[in-house]
Amino acid sequence: MAQFESIIFIAVIGLAVLFSGCTGTQTPTPTATATPTVTAIPETPIAAVTTPEQYSTSNVSISNSINNFTFKTYSLLSNESGNLFFSSFSISAALSMAAEGAGGKTLEEMRNILELSNDSFANRKGFESLLNSLNSKNAGYNLSIADAIWIEKTFSVKQEFSNALSTYYHALAQQADFANNPDGERTNINNWVAGKTNNKILDLIPPGGLDSLTRLVIVDAICFKGNWAQQFDKNDTQNTPFFISPSRNVSVPMMHLSKSDNASYYSDNEIKALEMDYQGDNLSMLILLPDSNHSLSEVEAGLSSIEISDIRAQLVRQPVQIWLPKFSMTKSKDMSDLLKELGMKNAFDPYTADFSGINSAEVLYISDVFHKAFINVDETGTEGAAATAILVGTTAFAPLPEFRADHPFLFFIIDKHTGAILFMGRVADPTSGN
Repeated sequence: MAQFESIIFIAVIGLAVLFSGCTGTQTPTPTATATPTVTAIPETPIAAVTTPEQYSTSNVSISNSINNFTFKTYSLLSNESGNLFFSSFSISAALSMAAEGAGGKTLEEMRNILELSNDSFANRKGFESLLNSLNSKNAGYNLSIADAIWIEKTFSVKQEFSNALSTYYHALAQQADFANNPDGERTNINNWVAGKTNNKILDLIPPGGLDSLTRLVIVDAICFKGNWAQQFDKNDTQNTPFFISPSRNVSVPMMHLSKSDNASYYSDNEIKALEMDYQGDNLSMLILLPDSNHSLSEVEAGLSSIEISDIRAQLVRQPVQIWLPKFSMTKSKDMSDLLKELGMKNAFDPYTADFSGINSAEVLYISDVFHKAFINVDETGTEGAAATAILVGTTAFAPLPEFRADHPFLFFIIDKHTGAILFMGRVADPTSGN
């Protein structure tokens, strides 16, 4: 019976809004015999990007690809009940690194589901530019993205593949002894992930997730910590009903702002939309709340990258009275079946996978794509730049629009300059951490 060696891609997310940081110590690289084609890549060769002029058309194009992939992914995930949270950015980055070594039908399928162009260089430059801009320092928040690849020490990868990952994705290359110590290497990788996510993502690779035939593990870890520009007063938080359905509610700690100074708001006959900036003015949270006459599933059915762009274009900065529940959740998902359903089938089949751009002498295929995400939202965490609008009527102040998130809603964390959706989630029950 034929034996096949596997590649495991781990799109790792550590999102800690408010109280958890995004820095950590790196797990020491395991000692191993040198492999000529593997070089240690500096982990932070990131150039600062601070002005709108520096946001290139290439990273806007990649942002559009990521957003389209977001809604492809969500269309399948939304069939599951309950809360949802994931980072299509992280999944897309990890798979794009894998695609650097793919060829033939395998590459075609990966490009199709990721909405990438047929121009490999343009895709690479797009990711490089976007990673540079997202990793640039901002005093208002912490956002860090770390990519890494673990390579079996007896396995040789092509120099072009290694160079592409180090140059355009700033990926740190490390050697591993999967052949003799797969579970020990699983611990090393999990420890690295934990360090990069301030211990919010633990035990990502399950026992037995690696074996002696594993040759590569590719990781993308993203961690975010941001404070609202206008924070909620903890004294105004009160337990309030949250209506999971018209006939069922749970009591949740509901945060309240009687008058937001700088929120952006839009409403129509289907939804209310609210965007609140984080300190630093580059990132924001967009929340879509179904109107009382519409269900969340109706809103989900119309979701698309274009729809989100249209909604954001109609947002108006104005005072809003806001009720938003505190919530926290951790979500784990093996993305393999979902990616196959989206059309990426060859990469998972050892008889059809083509990763000859990594190593043409051995048969490689993807065995698993693990994904885990954490988020916590409370009074101190998400907001925007200061600007005040006063609405004056002929006899009295007009009542402020109300945004009362007391029933299921969708939320997005967005890079405002490129429109890239970094995280997306659904709150069906704020009291459930799963």
